Amino acid sequence: FARFLSKGDSYQDCGHVCTRNSVHLRDQNGKDNLVLADMGCRNTVFMAESQSGVYSMNEWIKAGVRHLRIELVDESGTDAASIVSSYLQVLSKEKNAVDVWNVLHAIPDSNGRMGGVGAGSLRNTVERRSGELSSSAH
Repeated sequence: FARFLSKGDSYQDCGHVCTRNSVHLRDQNGKDNLVLADMGCRNTVFMAESQSGVYSMNEWIKAGVRHLRIELVDESGTDAASIVSSYLQVLSKEKNAVDVWNVLHAIPDSNGRMGGVGAGSLRNTVERRSGELSSSAH
């Protein structure tokens, strides 16, 4: 996307506008999808809707999963702390999945617009059943 924000032709003369600007693509539903360039000047479009596997966490733990990863893109430090804290509280049984879902749903993007939250590819129950989780080897 830097091609449209500078007169440069490559990363050598573009002025690295991708590190100084925030670019979102607004989709047909009015959601702002963040566009980020990596070190190789490749663009990635992130869905406005956060994806969460919080409703699957108990199933994963029963199957032997012991490490989870939370990926954040443009959340503020305060929102990031709230997200991580909420997941930790689910793991310690202080909160349930719907509490985390509500926290995620209430977090705006860097434009201040609500993106919502969804299950992403985990929402397809047919695919999930085809690969039922079994206990992992220790």
